Amino acid sequence: MTPGYLVYKLVYRDSFQLGPAPLIIGMFFFSSVQLIFLGIVDEYVGAIHTHVLKRPLVIEKEGIIFE
Repeated sequence: MTPGYLVYKLVYRDSFQLGPAPLIIGMFFFSSVQLIFLGIVDEYVGAIHTHVLKRPLVIEKEGIIFE
């Protein structure tokens, strides 16, 4: 739906009426930007979580596990 509005606006710029199309295009654009930044924050929090778990250090060498 939104890509159709965007293509229609780009092709028929002079006869394009204002209405819900620009609002929908803007809403989807800003929503996608928010989701991208939410994913970045999620990766950062996940990295912090794995560092904070305080798991014991395990070194495996030639099939023998040293703890």
